[in-house]
Amino acid sequence: MAEIQRLAIDLARRAATEIQDTAGRAYRVSQKSSVDDLLTEADLRAESVITEILREARPGDAVLAEESGYRAGRTGVTWIVDPLDGTANFVRESPHYAVSIAAVSDARCLAAAIVRPADGQWIALLDSALDGHFTPVPPAADLRVAVGLPYGAEELIEARAILDLVGQRYEVLRTGSAACDLLRVATGSVDAHISVALPWWDTAAGHGLIRASGRTVVHRRSLRRTRVDISGRPEVVRSLSRLLAAHHHVSERSA
Repeated sequence: MAEIQRLAIDLARRAATEIQDTAGRAYRVSQKSSVDDLLTEADLRAESVITEILREARPGDAVLAEESGYRAGRTGVTWIVDPLDGTANFVRESPHYAVSIAAVSDARCLAAAIVRPADGQWIALLDSALDGHFTPVPPAADLRVAVGLPYGAEELIEARAILDLVGQRYEVLRTGSAACDLLRVATGSVDAHISVALPWWDTAAGHGLIRASGRTVVHRRSLRRTRVDISGRPEVVRSLSRLLAAHHHVSERSA
């Protein structure tokens, strides 16, 4: 276990170095599903570093990576990789982007690491406890909820309705990077996070770290069967779940 956890940290740091090397020179930017869903050389280089090291260090493990897709394995361990979460922020020179890596088996998170290349902040599982280097943020007077929005048009309609509702009760934060938001939830500077229809590579590491911090993650479904994940301080997660269920945005049962 400790070996896998240390590997996750090493992979995330190496990928972060590749990203920052790319940031210092000209690079191509292409659009995927929308104007905010971008792909750069930094994404590809970071993912290549991660997958090549995994191929050598853990050849029997499966890998699910955002850009290259799924590679089957035989060990029961799957690495879930987002090489650059918040690519639009990276392009716009905002610091809110991160490498996010998790290793899971039978729905259990074995390892997780998130590294922010722009400022070097990081958090990871090490010896089954949280380790990291990040800037402490004092608790705010008002409860703060970060929200991650999807790219799909139908899912975005649902997400904006949830965003409007939550904004009536809580201070809502949007950075454009689920990994950065989930890091802040795991370290206690944000009270909760809601993600709507985000892929597993956006949230797997963050949810593993949040659970390891003693906080809660629940999975719901909207009336259209869209996955809605709510994570954070247990009492805030319960309150958000009740609020969304009462306004018929999610089911009361976990997905």
